[in-house]
Amino acid sequence: MAFGRRGRDAADIAEFEGQELAGLVVAARAINEAGDLDATLSTILDRALELLDADEGSVMLFTGDRNQLRIHAASGLPDHIVESTQVELGQGISGNVAATGTPLLLGTDVAVERYSPSDHRSRLRSAVCVPLRTRGRIEGVLNLALRRGGSSQREEFAEPDLELATLLAEFAAAAVHNGQLYAQARRRGDDMATLFEASHALSSAIEVEDVCAAILDAVEELIATRAGFVCALPEEGTGPEASRYRGLPRGRIVAAMRKEGFIELLRGSRVRVVDDLATDPVLNTLVGDGTPKVGVIAPLVGGGSTRGLLVSLLEEPPTDPQIRMLATYVHHAALALGKALLLRSVRTKEDEVTSLAASVPNPIIITDGAGRLLAVNPAASELFGLNSEFDAGTPVSGKLRSQELEDLILAEHASRADVTLLTPQPRTFRARATPVRPGHGPAGARILTLEDITSEKEMEQMKADFVAVIGHELRTPLTLIKGYTGTLAKRADKLSPEARSKALESIHHHTVRLERLVEDLLLVSRVERHRLPLFIERRDIIAAVEEVVAAVRHDPAGRDIRFEPPQAEFTMLFDVTKVEQVLHHLLDNALKFSEPGEQVEVEIDLNEDDIEVRIRDRGVGIFSGDVPRLFDRFQQLDGTATRGAGGTGIGLYICRTLVEAHGGRIGVRSALGRGSTFWFSLPTVPPEGGDGKPERDEQPVIDPRVAALTDQPPA
Repeated sequence: MAFGRRGRDAADIAEFEGQELAGLVVAARAINEAGDLDATLSTILDRALELLDADEGSVMLFTGDRNQLRIHAASGLPDHIVESTQVELGQGISGNVAATGTPLLLGTDVAVERYSPSDHRSRLRSAVCVPLRTRGRIEGVLNLALRRGGSSQREEFAEPDLELATLLAEFAAAAVHNGQLYAQARRRGDDMATLFEASHALSSAIEVEDVCAAILDAVEELIATRAGFVCALPEEGTGPEASRYRGLPRGRIVAAMRKEGFIELLRGSRVRVVDDLATDPVLNTLVGDGTPKVGVIAPLVGGGSTRGLLVSLLEEPPTDPQIRMLATYVHHAALALGKALLLRSVRTKEDEVTSLAASVPNPIIITDGAGRLLAVNPAASELFGLNSEFDAGTPVSGKLRSQELEDLILAEHASRADVTLLTPQPRTFRARATPVRPGHGPAGARILTLEDITSEKEMEQMKADFVAVIGHELRTPLTLIKGYTGTLAKRADKLSPEARSKALESIHHHTVRLERLVEDLLLVSRVERHRLPLFIERRDIIAAVEEVVAAVRHDPAGRDIRFEPPQAEFTMLFDVTKVEQVLHHLLDNALKFSEPGEQVEVEIDLNEDDIEVRIRDRGVGIFSGDVPRLFDRFQQLDGTATRGAGGTGIGLYICRTLVEAHGGRIGVRSALGRGSTFWFSLPTVPPEGGDGKPERDEQPVIDPRVAALTDQPPA
């Protein structure tokens, strides 16, 4: 040792030099131990006390603000001194060395009180204080001292001791530097682990609200935030929405978001720190009693687009490493929020498409490029017996009850066809299969839509049948009229009076038949155009029935019609022309579908609120399955017994229309082989609305009640 070289022989000096070298090796090895810094400093201090034969010593390091020194390793000092010692920069021995960076060697001839007024320092005989310097920066000091009355045999330290202490101080400084690097690396590792966990939490969140909640959780760990909120920006051009918030009343957040300058915050691209939110013109509404005033504003920018905004409130401004870490995190958060917003948008579009498909009454089926079912709307599920969830992903083959439909949906190109399905009644559908081509790429999914055209087909068939029937109905009387008129034109003078009379009666009869047919067609046309005027007047319903019965009785066929009218009159409001037209049709049908010798009966029931007229025949009757469609337009019965009577299929449709226009009802009771009873009822007071305008060739009938008020003569 340095103090022992004087007065010792060469062997002793060599032994002490070996011990000195061994102590330095131990101190050097302690530097490389990446463990507890205080323990490493204690090891170096022990070697320093041993090598310099000092009574006490300490290693002091700067606190965080670098304005004070505190003891981190000590030996030979009372515990209360170690715990309570805080040396201001520039005060005392340690404070002066730390401030100036100049080592001090204090001997017996130096007034220690000049550097340390404390009682403890005043008992020192000699002291060495050297700075811990690393990379041009002082991190603390190494103190070694000899006490008065101490155990050391030395009187004071010398210059060689100062040099050795300086070397040991460099070891301690290196240990401090390594400790700082280790602590920094450990903090960095912890921060990276926290950042990794936070990013992992983002990857597992797919909903916008969950992503925003994960962002607030992560920021609380990264920068120790106490309150804040995350607002998402769903689409460009739309306003932000406060998705998640903590530690703040929602009203304050909404007030800040409503300010005009809030949008400017979203246009930033860097993390910004506001030392006092109370001075911020936009976010000052967030500040309240007990609310932190330091704000961190971080726009969530990822993928070149702004996805939202993070606002955090803290007690103290974050450090630069925290800001850098937060900047890294918000980039990941922006990407995660963008994916969540995109997923929500896709789901919204899917819901819209699903709702649209579900609301469409036509069956819709969607398959992928491999012919597997992707979606089925309720109409298609009902038609084909499919389940949108159970059958999803299964091949469409064998599920559509029609090979033609399956060929359509599996074809490469758009196609269409009319397909008839048994469900259980035959129904005709117009099927269209359309490939979905995303962008300009190949076809992916295929959409099959079915439009029910059963009614359209039936109407087309009915019209075709009607044209054929009407042609027959027109041709028959025209042929007879043409034949009789030709005969009269060429041979009228050669015919007997009876023959001429018969020809003229036949011409008149078939002309009336044509006239009635044309009137029926015109009436149907008016009904189709919603032009069916009623000209209401007060008339005797019994007399109207008698007139029609009498007219039909004088028909050239000379059929027997029995009608026993009540004795008294029964006047009511009705359109006499339209009611007579109904009676004509029903009586003609009764006579047409009865044997020539069978009697047709007409009955009438008079009530206070309505009347009912019945026409009963004993003809072939009607099959019960035909009754529901008997009064539809262009409907004719298919039996051979009824087909032979001819007709256009519009007579009963006209009857129903005229009766219902009066607010009445019409129906039939029939059985095969037993005849039929057609009936209709009319209210004694017709409903409102019978004031339609007449056609050009018609003149309205003035109701006597109206005539009494207007002094106009009734028709």
